[in-house]
Amino acid sequence: MAKQKRPSGYDRLATRIQQQVAKARERDQYTITLYRFDEDDPAAWDQILDEFSELDYVSVEREGDAEARIEWNPEEAEAVS
Repeated sequence: MAKQKRPSGYDRLATRIQQQVAKARERDQYTITLYRFDEDDPAAWDQILDEFSELDYVSVEREGDAEARIEWNPEEAEAVS
């Protein structure tokens, strides 16, 4: 039996964020606050926040090293999907 590969720190963090975004969208909210947990890879955290900040319809406000507020424009987001 093949051993399953454990998701990378980036993948686990991305999945958690995707879940938070989906829950917010269900409530017609377009802002989430993210927290970096102790077990999260700081490099993966920075990479994901940098990727979000490259999107025209997303704003990222970092609050220290372990918290960030993500806000997006739903109309612009739908236009690019």
